[in-house]
Amino acid sequence: MKKQTVMAAAFAGILCSLSIQGTASGSVVVDRVVAVVNDDIITMSDLQREAALRKSDARPDERVVLEDMIDRRLQMAAAKRAGMDVSDKELADALADIMKRNHLDAKQFEAALAKEGLTLEQYRTELREQITLSRTFNKFVRTGLAIDEAEARSFYQNNQKAYSLPEEFRVRQIYLPLPDKATPAKAAAVKEKARIVLERAKKGEDFIKLVREVSEGVTAKQDGDLGFMQRGQALAEIEEAVATLKPGEIAGPVKFADGYNVLRLEEVRTPVMPFEKVRDEITKTLYEQKMENTYRSWLQTLRSDSHIENRL
Repeated sequence: MKKQTVMAAAFAGILCSLSIQGTASGSVVVDRVVAVVNDDIITMSDLQREAALRKSDARPDERVVLEDMIDRRLQMAAAKRAGMDVSDKELADALADIMKRNHLDAKQFEAALAKEGLTLEQYRTELREQITLSRTFNKFVRTGLAIDEAEARSFYQNNQKAYSLPEEFRVRQIYLPLPDKATPAKAAAVKEKARIVLERAKKGEDFIKLVREVSEGVTAKQDGDLGFMQRGQALAEIEEAVATLKPGEIAGPVKFADGYNVLRLEEVRTPVMPFEKVRDEITKTLYEQKMENTYRSWLQTLRSDSHIENRL
């Protein structure tokens, strides 16, 4: 069954370009009726011409093409019953708009159509049908469709993984700097001090109290809290030290260029984008889903209320 996204694309295409082809030259068709739709028929030549229009399909499945044609005939019949015919003036205005946007006068327009294997009258017929189908779709499918806040929030809550950001971790440090131009002996002394602090922390001493007692540098004023960092974006020494830790576990002494650290992994989280930032995206997704479902349901109703014979 033809999806609305495909139908909409086809409608947009016919209004914005001159891309309709005629039936492939040189083809020979022994015509016969391949489908009956109420009082209308679709012939093999109709089907072959429709298949030839589908440039993107190397070998379109004729059965699929025929089902699409049946759906279109049903929609055109629904439009006629609803009095949604396109007037000659409306069609003329649409053609004038196409020529204006393509910077073509009437002769250039007909010449462009001829290169595509179409006469002006054939193009008018195609365009009239596309405008009618668009109107019919708007009336029977789009009308009344809306997504409220509750629907969007429910979808957000049930699909949190889809809006997850990269994993983050938060670390607290006890920082022991190396003195300028430290000798090997002084460096070893700093490392030993860090080792002793590590042992005290592992034995259960309050880590924040140790930070306040021992740590130096700017982060000491923040109780050693380095804040949240994304995996893969923190310093390599930190990433490696906490890679296998669980929250609350401690690592060290960790050598940095300017000193030694004792690190405690505080927290790991996978943040989720706020609803406000994804509301429009969710609303669009839900609207398209609801529109597709409504379209399919409407087509099914049209088929159920009609006499259809597929003879292919």
